[in-house]
Amino acid sequence: MEISKQIRLLIKKYSLYPSKRLGQNFLIDRSAIFYIRDAINPVSDRTYLEIGPGFLFITNSVAERAKKIIVIEKDKRFEPYYEDARHENIEIVMQDALKVDFSQWDVEELFGNIPFNISSPLIVKIAKTKTINRGVLLFQKEFAKRLLAGPGNKDYGSITIFTDFFFKKQFLKTFPPHFFYPMPLVSSTLINFVRRTDTQSVNENLLFCIVKGAFSKRRKTLFNALKKDFDGDILKNAIINAGLPIEIRGENLSLEEFIRVSKNLY
Repeated sequence: MEISKQIRLLIKKYSLYPSKRLGQNFLIDRSAIFYIRDAINPVSDRTYLEIGPGFLFITNSVAERAKKIIVIEKDKRFEPYYEDARHENIEIVMQDALKVDFSQWDVEELFGNIPFNISSPLIVKIAKTKTINRGVLLFQKEFAKRLLAGPGNKDYGSITIFTDFFFKKQFLKTFPPHFFYPMPLVSSTLINFVRRTDTQSVNENLLFCIVKGAFSKRRKTLFNALKKDFDGDILKNAIINAGLPIEIRGENLSLEEFIRVSKNLY
């Protein structure tokens, strides 16, 4: 039976009508599910964490090859379905992924189809959870473009720099709206995240303060965007000594250039 038909039957049986508030758009294309499973490349001696398992279609595909899957689901309406559908190597955790501590489990890799409304805080949480070394995550295309953009691009911003600092990111594939139910207005993009082992020693709070300030006033020069927060002469020297022109805008700086400026200010 096609997954789309299965989901419609399950929705009716368990009264699990998709929630707009929770941003629920379930992946219903079998080829996409297999593509994601192969991108995760699960192995039989490893446990994985999944965010937002929904009807467990991706979960079950990965569980066939993995030692164990721990899934985090916020929507408590799914509990009766999970009681009927779970496999022995799938552990269900009915909690909010933004509130649960990922480091409580011996897990280094996670995956998930991430709702748009939690995309930004979730990727920040994952980045700060140092025990997570890899993620294969599906985001709405608009958010994915922000993660993958380069300096000078209109989608380039503080979340780009933040994730660049912690991860090497790789675009994998974009899936069209009709691969989901209910069908969203936009496509979704799969990204592979691998935690950097070459992260520079830097004052992270200062670095991200500079980045946030630069992009809060992105049409201004870096100097003008930050001059209220730092001594003007020190800031000017920090920019020049980083090898940058004083008139440069923050939206044109790479991660490495932001790091050089922050080190000169520390």
